[in-house]
Amino acid sequence: MSQKPWLIISKPLRPPFRDGSTVLLRDLVLHMPEGRSLAYLGDPAAPLRPAGDRVIGAPPAGYAPTMTDKLRALAAMLRHPGMPVHLSFTPGKATAAVVSLLRRLQPRRLFVQSLMSSHGAEAWTPLLRPLDAVVALSHGTARRLRDAGVPESKIATIRPAVATTAADHPSEVAGRRRLLYAGDLDGEIAARLVALARATAASGWSLTIACRPKAEGDAEARAGLQRELAGELAAGRVELLAEVADMDALYRRSALQLFAATHTRKKVDLPLALLEGLARGVPAAIVEVSPAAELLHVGHDAGLRAGLAAPAEPDAFARAIAEVVHGDTVASWSEAAAALAAREFSLTQMAGRYDALYRDLESKRRK
Repeated sequence: MSQKPWLIISKPLRPPFRDGSTVLLRDLVLHMPEGRSLAYLGDPAAPLRPAGDRVIGAPPAGYAPTMTDKLRALAAMLRHPGMPVHLSFTPGKATAAVVSLLRRLQPRRLFVQSLMSSHGAEAWTPLLRPLDAVVALSHGTARRLRDAGVPESKIATIRPAVATTAADHPSEVAGRRRLLYAGDLDGEIAARLVALARATAASGWSLTIACRPKAEGDAEARAGLQRELAGELAAGRVELLAEVADMDALYRRSALQLFAATHTRKKVDLPLALLEGLARGVPAAIVEVSPAAELLHVGHDAGLRAGLAAPAEPDAFARAIAEVVHGDTVASWSEAAAALAAREFSLTQMAGRYDALYRDLESKRRK
């Protein structure tokens, strides 16, 4: 084991695991090499791994951590002096103040920041420069940080990953007639989905919209969908869901998943829902914006086409996907999707890269 555990500062890693950041960190802990000891907030009676880690008792937190949640997490850094720290909260003044204090008291203590959501990351540059390393979850975010003034030597790119699962046979996926959008909902996204539902109305395909009602603008956009697609909803060609307990079941009856947003606000750069769908052999149609579209670029570089990049304008978005509905590319894309997830987005690889980053920083600190 390393001399001291790395202390993960985040929302408590305990059920229910509903948001991308805690799911990603839970899986990071579970897949870290056995010789790497960690400390994290959670339930001491139910550690994520059977032995070797230190679990600091903390109650569950909601989607948006309260100030009490944040203060509890930051206090853990003070109560466990000397432990190298892996921060995953969005950078802010409170975190920066605690880190600055600890830097003065313990100048050799290591601090790493993972940017679980990079929306607006350029504004955090003054808070990130003093840290030992900053982890971007996409190359696009890494470039933005570098251009904003974060030293390139401090930036590491470690993409998110998802658990390996059995992919459905490409012919089975291609035989389905359902599109799936699982993500946040706002007015712009709703406009694309309305255009898509109308463009595919005569094709025999259905559209499932599954959105947790937590995003800004969700209620208004949801009401707009119910109004604009009243006929399609009544006929069952479109279904509008809220939080879904069994996402696997939705993936297993979908032929193509959609990312219809132009941002990844409050999401990891390459949304886990997309990666989970790929792992099951469901290809993706993604609005061509950074960072989410990087998923398709990664596939291109690997010689694997796992879907298509779609324009953001609603009618053009709908036409691009309607062409897929009437074509015969889903089977080949499905095979590529499963291969891409296994090759580029495995949890073992992701955890190994974090462990390598820890080891590199520890080695430099000893010199």
